[in-house]
Amino acid sequence: IETEVVSITTGAPQTLYIDGKDRALIQGKNAALVDDVISTGSTLHGLRQLMAEAQAHIVAEMAVFTEGDASEWAGVLALGHLPVFTD
Repeated sequence: IETEVVSITTGAPQTLYIDGKDRALIQGKNAALVDDVISTGSTLHGLRQLMAEAQAHIVAEMAVFTEGDASEWAGVLALGHLPVFTD
C-alpha cells in the first residue's frame, strides 16, 4: 500500500508505504497515528489513507506539536500548539 504526501518540512512529494507483511500485522487492529509536527495535515491525511486501506482502526492521533489554526487539530492529542507568524 502506498500514498503520496507533500510535507511542509521537505516541500517535496514523499511516498509513505506499508508492505504486505506489515499490512497483515495491522489489519483489523487498533492504531495510533503519531507525527512530530502537524502543520498542513498532509502526512496525517496520508496516514489515515494507509490505515483505511490496511483496514486498521485509528483510535488516536497524536503529535508533539500542532501548528496553524488550532481548531483544525482539536481531535489531535499534542504537547503544545505553535502559532504561525506572517508579515
